[in-house]
Amino acid sequence: MLPRYHIIVGFIASLSIHYFFQTTPLETLIIFLASFLMDIDHYLFYIYEKKDFSVKKSMKYFVDGRNHWLTLSPKEKKKHKKPIFIFHGIEFWLIILILTQLTYSFWFVLLGFLIHMILDWIDFIIIGDPLIDKFSQIYVYVENLGKKS
Repeated sequence: MLPRYHIIVGFIASLSIHYFFQTTPLETLIIFLASFLMDIDHYLFYIYEKKDFSVKKSMKYFVDGRNHWLTLSPKEKKKHKKPIFIFHGIEFWLIILILTQLTYSFWFVLLGFLIHMILDWIDFIIIGDPLIDKFSQIYVYVENLGKKS
């Protein structure tokens, strides 16, 4: 899903949470920022893969990659490695959950991540990709073994 949709929905969702649950402005801001900034792992993946720091090129890389991915049959998709996005798996969320024990603010980070992931899961349902790929990055890593890039 494109960042603009995460930003728009994250904004609406965080304002709704603020209105209905009386979160503070800071808590609302944390929810909003977490709802789209977790996609920074896409940029980190791009830097790792391409050894390039251009944000503009990374956006093009992922838009082009998604467009190509959508043209592949399910059989063809199974032959290719999927990117590992470290913030998009339960492994990272468990770390955030542990951090909630240190400071209450991490609950709002987790809530922003949940908003983000719901959108990603809806996107995966629409395009017909398995949800597990957006649930466990260890699973994605294991599934990638022996596949072409």
